[in-house]
Amino acid sequence: MLDWEWLIGDAVIGALLPAAYASYRRPIVEGLRLFLSRLPGSDVARILSDQAALRADASAEDRLVALAERCPALHKLGQVLARDRRLALELRLHLQRLESLPPMTPLSSIEQTLARELGPLEGLGVKLDPPALAEASVAVVVPFRYSAGGPEDLPERGVFKILKPGIEDRLALELDLLQEVGGLLDDRCVAFGIPQLAYREVFDQVNEKLATEVNLKGEQRHLEQAAETYAREREVLIPRLYPFCSGRVTAMERINGHKVTEPGELDLWDRRRLAELIVETMIAGPIWSPASRATFHADPHAGNLFVTPDRRLAILDWSLTGTLGESERIAMTQLVLGGLSLSTGQIRSGLLDLALERRVDEVALDDVIQDWLRRIRQGMFPGFSWLMGMLDDAVLRARLRAETDLIMFRKALLTLDGVLADVSAHVRVDELLPSLFLRRLACEWPRRLLTPPLSRALETRLSNEDLALLMMRLPLTPARAWLENALELITRTKEPDANVGC
Repeated sequence: MLDWEWLIGDAVIGALLPAAYASYRRPIVEGLRLFLSRLPGSDVARILSDQAALRADASAEDRLVALAERCPALHKLGQVLARDRRLALELRLHLQRLESLPPMTPLSSIEQTLARELGPLEGLGVKLDPPALAEASVAVVVPFRYSAGGPEDLPERGVFKILKPGIEDRLALELDLLQEVGGLLDDRCVAFGIPQLAYREVFDQVNEKLATEVNLKGEQRHLEQAAETYAREREVLIPRLYPFCSGRVTAMERINGHKVTEPGELDLWDRRRLAELIVETMIAGPIWSPASRATFHADPHAGNLFVTPDRRLAILDWSLTGTLGESERIAMTQLVLGGLSLSTGQIRSGLLDLALERRVDEVALDDVIQDWLRRIRQGMFPGFSWLMGMLDDAVLRARLRAETDLIMFRKALLTLDGVLADVSAHVRVDELLPSLFLRRLACEWPRRLLTPPLSRALETRLSNEDLALLMMRLPLTPARAWLENALELITRTKEPDANVGC
């Protein structure tokens, strides 16, 4: 068996992990070893060839990024982590290369795929305009010029997104390997000292979503849905589709601009407004959508978010999406209400509503709730960061398993958090969302006069009863916080005396 110690050994991974996550070194190393050991010989040969082509003094970060470029599943993971500020800056800068790579797929292969999928391009009024613009984990993007016109007045400049040869089989293999890694973590979680989370089941959930990366017919439907959703949003641009697409090729409008994380010609005010627009569109929009099933972009790394010359936010690559249903959004709203009123019961009910089959470690869940209520009493605002932090803690400590789409939404939020920090340091999600919420609440107020007291059908998912109860409880919250802090202090003061008497 090939020894991968030089690439993903304890010393290498340990040096890259923040101190707070040092305990995850062993499971990461063992998981990567299992993953690489199961790859076909041809894939291993390409990985070794890439590594040999690097400089002899190449850094560990360079070598890991080169590895990720060869493995679609690791490539996707690298994109997710590329803006995670818990990682060292040098590692993040290397991972950001994965957001958009120079094209490597030969033009001849691209032309063969287009001919096989679409027939002669001349008959479509299309002329290929190489070279390719970029290459991602599963596809390559090449520009073309369109001269047929038509009633839809489609633009002259477009791009083909084309699946790379053999990518479906490669991605399927790697997703299967990730399930094996999940099984390894399940079997050895105690030895590794990591939470017992049913890792294989979680990987199974996520794999179903990641497999849609190669479903371009699905992406084309998502683009049409997104175009309809954002049709009235003048500051948001969704690429238009051309009438010639297939299961392996998406033809869409070419977007001029650059990644939102690149300064370009934007001044500080423009960048602040851009960050606010990202929050409004990518976070607030799905949460407070009037739709019963609200679609969100599940892969919002910086390579998929562009700013155009006229200051619009262009959202690209809609292959990976998720939906938030009524029940999830109602539960999240109830959790925030419970935090505002320091209601243990309301928070507990909300967390159970988010758990698959309401299965949790109930004792551990109560501890989680008390820990996060304590943070509020000590001055933390029960906003979005508080909500997501508590949900993360419930997953780790109380074994709460959420729906797949909620897991993907959390992943998207982690990605967006890093992107926003690189767009503008002056925009905080927890500061912006409350004002956006109040704006939504004010807009729906006239309709509340005709809404039944228990109905949560309005965009904020708050019933009139919810608002009435909150207004009754809020005045008592400061006194309740003071009393609970005092009782906790007294309890802690007495604990040493009890130990002495034993």
